Amino acid sequence: MKTLQGLKISLCQMRVVPGRPDLNAEYIISEIQFASKRGVDIIVFPELATSGYVIADRFEDASFINDVQFFNQKIVESVPEKITAIFGTVIAEFDKKGEDGRHRMHNAAIIAQGGKQLGYVVKTLQPHYRYFDDDKHLFSARKIAEEQAELHRQNKDTRGIENCSIHDLAKVYQLQTSVGIIPIGIGVCEDLWKDDYAFNPSKILAEKGAKLLIALSASPWGWQKNRKRHQVIKNLIQEIKVPIVYVNNTGCQNNGDNVVNFDGASTVYDNNGNIVHEVDSYFSGVQDVNFDGNLKPVQSKNQNDTKELYLGIRTAVKEMLDMLPEKNRRVVIGLSGGVDSATIAALMVDILGPERVHLINMPYEYSDPSIVALAQKVADNLEVPLEIKPIKGIVDAVSAETGVKRGEFAHQNIQARARMEILASVAQKLGGVFTCNANKVEVAFGYGTLDGDMRGWLIPFGDLVKREVRQLAQYLNIEVFKREVIPQECIDQIPSAELEQNQKDPFDYGYPTKRGYHDEWVRAVTEFRWNPEKFLEMYLDGKLEKELMLEPGTLNRLFPTPEKFIADLEKCWRMFNNSFFKRVQAPPIVIVSRRAFGRDLEESMLSVHFTNCYLELKKRALN
Repeated sequence: MKTLQGLKISLCQMRVVPGRPDLNAEYIISEIQFASKRGVDIIVFPELATSGYVIADRFEDASFINDVQFFNQKIVESVPEKITAIFGTVIAEFDKKGEDGRHRMHNAAIIAQGGKQLGYVVKTLQPHYRYFDDDKHLFSARKIAEEQAELHRQNKDTRGIENCSIHDLAKVYQLQTSVGIIPIGIGVCEDLWKDDYAFNPSKILAEKGAKLLIALSASPWGWQKNRKRHQVIKNLIQEIKVPIVYVNNTGCQNNGDNVVNFDGASTVYDNNGNIVHEVDSYFSGVQDVNFDGNLKPVQSKNQNDTKELYLGIRTAVKEMLDMLPEKNRRVVIGLSGGVDSATIAALMVDILGPERVHLINMPYEYSDPSIVALAQKVADNLEVPLEIKPIKGIVDAVSAETGVKRGEFAHQNIQARARMEILASVAQKLGGVFTCNANKVEVAFGYGTLDGDMRGWLIPFGDLVKREVRQLAQYLNIEVFKREVIPQECIDQIPSAELEQNQKDPFDYGYPTKRGYHDEWVRAVTEFRWNPEKFLEMYLDGKLEKELMLEPGTLNRLFPTPEKFIADLEKCWRMFNNSFFKRVQAPPIVIVSRRAFGRDLEESMLSVHFTNCYLELKKRALN
C-alpha cells in the first residue's frame, strides 16, 4: 500500500439505467467533472455502465450499439487532463465478426485521460450460467487469445501470435497520477471470481507488476452474496498480495422473466485482503477514498439476514414501479386475509404510501368469515380502505353457462379466474397494476390457476418460501411500521386457498417459524438441483432431516412409514415437473435466492422421469 500513498480514487456506485446510454453517459460525464474539481486521481465506474448488463438481445440492435459508441467517445472527450476515468461499456469492432455472424462486441473497460482513450481491457472470464449468457453476444479476451493462436497457425494473419494466451494479452497500465506513475491492472467482474476457472487474470496482472487492481462489476445481489465475495477476494489477495478496488452498480435490470437487483456494496481491500472501505448497499453516488495512513481495516457492513432480504425485495419492487409512468404507480392487491397477500400489501404501502394502494377482498361461500375479518384488520392497520366484492354472481353465471357443478375441480378454477377478472378490471380503471401473491412453493407445485391467481404484473414473493414470507411479515411489523400491521394470527394461521369447504394447503410449511419440509423440498430442488434419487438416498441414510435443517422428528410426524414418504416424494416430483406450463406463463419473479424460477432456472416441458438408481433405492426402502 506504500506505493499508493496519497492516491485519491473515487468509487462511483451509480444506478445504471439499462438500455439508456444517453442518461448513463450524462451522469458519468457529470461525475467525472465533479471528481476532477475535488482533486481525484482516478474515478471508476461499474461494468457496462453505459448500456446496462441485462438487456437481452438489445445487444443485437446495431443502431443501439452505434449509439453506445457515440456516447463512449463523448465520455472520453469529457475527461480533464489530471484525472483518469475508467468505465465499463460495450466496445464494437465493426470490421470483425462475432460468433453469431454479427459485428464483434466486447464487454470492456475504457481507460481515458485528458480527453484521450489510453486503451481498453476486454473481459476475460464470461459467465455462462444461471441467467448470465455473455458469450451469446460478447467476444471475450479468452476467445481473442484462441483466435490469435489459430491465425498464426494457419498463417492467415501476420498479427496472429504463436501459442497466444491470456497472459500475452493482459496489460498493466502505467497511469500518471498526482503521486507519480502507478502500474494498475484492470479486470471486469468475473475476472476476480477465478475459483471455478482454469485461468486467473488477476494473478497474471500481479505477475506483470500491477500495484493495484481495479475491478469493474455488475454483480447482482443475492442472499449472502457479499459475504462470499469478501472471502473469494480475500483468498485471491492472499495469493497475489495486491490491493483491489471493486466498484459495483445499483438499480434493477430484468430479462422479462426475472428482476435482477444490484446492490452496489463497492469495496476497497488492502494487500492482505482486509476491507478498508465499503460503500453502503443501495447507496447511489460517489465516495472518495484516500490511500493514506488512516486507511485501516474495518468490519464488513453485512446486515441481518431478514433485513438484507427485505431491502433486496423492496428495492427490486420499487425499481419496477419506478419504471412505470408516475400516474400508473398504483397497485391493486387481492387481500384474502392470508399472510402472503397481507405482507405484499404492507410492502406496497411502505413503498408507495397508502393512497396508491387499493385492497380488494373477494369472498365466496367458502370464505371463512374470520379470515375476511383478518383482511379488514390488515387494511385498517395500513390505513387503506378495503373494498369487498363478492364473486358469487360471476362464478354462478360462468358455472351455469359451462355446466360446471359445485364440488368439481373446475369450479375452483372459475372462482380463481373470477377474482383475477375483478383485479384486472379495477387495475385498468385506476390506471395501475395488480400483483400475483404466490410464493415459491405454490409456483413450484403449480398450486394456482392460470388466468387466475397466477396472473399479475409481478410476483414479488415468487422466490420466497412460506417461512421467508412470515419472516418479512414480522420484520414489517417490528422494523418498518414499528407496530402490528399484520396481525400475529394472520402470520400463524394454517394457509388455505378457500376454493372449497374447509380447504387447507397440502404442504408442510413449518409452524410458525420452524422450517417446513415442503419449503425445504422446493429449495433443495431449485437451488441445489436435487432429484428424487437424492431425497431417497438421504432418507435411507437417516440424513435427510439434517440436510434440510428440519426439526428432529419432522419426517416421522409427516410420514410414519416409508410408503407414505415415497408416495409424497413422487407426488411432489410429478407436480413439480407437470407445472412447468404454468411457470413459463407466470409474471416476472424477483430473484433473491441461489436459483429462481424464470430465466434463472431454465426448464423444458419433459415427461416425469425416475432414474434407475431411484427405482432400486425405492425397492430397498419398501423392503
